Parts: sequence; structure tokens; C-alpha cells
Amino acid sequence: MARLVLDCDGVDVITHELIADTTTIGRAPSNDVVVDNPTVSAQHASLTKSPNGYRLKDLRSTNGTQINGISITDAELHDGDEIRFGHITGHFQDATAGIDPGGELQVSGKHDSPEEIGASETQSIFQPHAQ
Repeated sequence: MARLVLDCDGVDVITHELIADTTTIGRAPSNDVVVDNPTVSAQHASLTKSPNGYRLKDLRSTNGTQINGISITDAELHDGDEIRFGHITGHFQDATAGIDPGGELQVSGKHDSPEEIGASETQSIFQPHAQ
């Protein structure tokens, strides 16, 4: 299942599961995802399910729509893409990305050791390595 996660000025996080074929985003209450921010147009953008995933279309908004820092009018979305509606930042998450329904899981006969992957030591992210 795909979802849109919006960070509204670091104060509020909106997570919207993309269930419908089309999801509208904007400031007006008639949208599926309502973003109460003056940089977001009343009808800002739409997300549409396509055979290959999802597409994002700017609906001629005043402040534009971006994917990974590039202004778009209509573009395909990929898992992890950063989206901007005006000054509001969000992320597109697609849990089904990279899953091949007809593919088979292949497991190697041996496991990678730290030497095989070029790691000389391990380090906890909670206790940084002293320099």
C-alpha cells in the first residue's frame, strides 16, 4: 500500500494511505488531503494510481510542486521521493515497490562476513566511535 507523509512545518505530520485511484491535495476542505498552509493552493495537486505505480500532477498551483527538488507538472513517483507542495515537504512511500509478484526469492548458500563486505569493525549508531 502506498502512502503520502507530509511534514507541516515540523508541527504536524499527516499520513494519508492512498486507497482511491485519485487523491487530491490542497488547502480547500473538498480535497482528500487538506493542507492548511498559505503556500499550498486550494486545489494544488493530485496523485493518480497508474499501471506502473503512481503519478503526481500539479493542478496549476501558484507555488508549484516539486519531486526531489525538481519542479514538475506531471511525473511518475518512486518509493522514497521527496515531494514539495509550496513550502510543505512530504515523502511518497510505496510498500509494494520492488516486489516482483512472479519472482522467486534467491538465498545465497553462505552469509556475508564483515571481511567480505569490507567492514573492519562494527559501530553502534547510539554510541558514536570516539575519534
